[in-house]
Amino acid sequence: MEIKLRLFLVIFIIFSLVSSAQLKIEISKGSESLPKIAIVPFKSSFASTTGDNLSSLVESNLILFGEFDKLSKSEMLSFPHSEENFYFRDWKVLEVDYAVIGNLLISDANDLVINYTVIDIALNKILLKGDISGKNSDLEQISKIISNRVYKSITGLKGVFNTKLAYILNPIKDSYMIYISDIDGSDEKLLFKSSSPLMSPSWSSDRKKLAYVSFEKGYPEIFIQNLTSGKRSYIETLGMSNSAPVWSPNSKYISFVMSMSGNPDIYLYNLRNKKISRLTTHYGIDTEPAWSPDSKKILFTSNRSGSPQIYELTISSGRIKRITLDGDYNARARYFPNGKDIVLVHGNNGIFHIATKNLKKRFINPISKTSLDESPTISPNGNIIIYATKKDNQGFLAGSTINGRSKFTLPVKEGSVREPAWSPLLN
Repeated sequence: MEIKLRLFLVIFIIFSLVSSAQLKIEISKGSESLPKIAIVPFKSSFASTTGDNLSSLVESNLILFGEFDKLSKSEMLSFPHSEENFYFRDWKVLEVDYAVIGNLLISDANDLVINYTVIDIALNKILLKGDISGKNSDLEQISKIISNRVYKSITGLKGVFNTKLAYILNPIKDSYMIYISDIDGSDEKLLFKSSSPLMSPSWSSDRKKLAYVSFEKGYPEIFIQNLTSGKRSYIETLGMSNSAPVWSPNSKYISFVMSMSGNPDIYLYNLRNKKISRLTTHYGIDTEPAWSPDSKKILFTSNRSGSPQIYELTISSGRIKRITLDGDYNARARYFPNGKDIVLVHGNNGIFHIATKNLKKRFINPISKTSLDESPTISPNGNIIIYATKKDNQGFLAGSTINGRSKFTLPVKEGSVREPAWSPLLN
């Protein structure tokens, strides 16, 4: 069945663009045993380079995070576009693991119609046959949807190539900006600019709004900005310090930190009736909440035991359980999509790494090698982590696949980048 491409265009309020701020993923470490994939140039039924352009975009997507090794076009022995002219021997001799072939047609409505096939070379097996249609002007978005489907057919995980990344940029002193870009750093847009600090961007589950903290009134206040209209609202509270907003996956609440009489605790903001309820009551500092995928539990950081550690709160019962036992500093935890593992900032003796932990096990597994790492954010498929770090006093973003086989950086030409927030998947 032909699947029509529906593009939901999000119009961001753009105050200005800083071309030098654009992120671009650079692979810093790759595994020697990556699966090799061949994206054969798609055949066009009309005189055009569209087929080549589309297959190149798909290839760029699939190798973006260093999860695959590519077979270059110059190494290919043949250029099949259908099963009938695909010969497995041509690819086995090149030690290719997977191949993607396809062709482009023009429909009666003058739309592009793309047919594609994903092939497992070792198993002599077709993994996926699919089709999609859309306008030639939408080629980049089409490539991301195809890439997501190819990725899932091979790995079993949902692709994240059409997700977004929000982050804070400080290009110069006393200048703070919230940017949103495609996950590969392209299509970068400035959402909000201020001469006062900005912090803690957090996506709504439908990707239509972003919550963040602004000091524009001289104290930390939580704003919610509609990404279509640009309209901003704020959470009205009695506290003079509000921070760390996080949307619940079910879109009903925002958890945040509020200080009453100087003591930070975790609170819940009901987005429907705008009521605020208190979740923790302790003389220690409770901060950095994070929702479980089922919206039933919240991780948070607290120094109630004497040092920053991770705790888990069950909302229905109010039960609080300590999660981390090793290390003198554990903070900024986030659940993986499976709800069974977490990522966190793990510190010992002033060295801070990004680490993962299974909730039922004591062991903490560091996955980063740098020493000033913070603010981890997890891909919606749970396979990649992006975090902020520093080198030579400049903040930049870095990342790793969960298995550690690929590590990468997202450098910026000017200023410092921090607090990345990976968007949810589009439904």
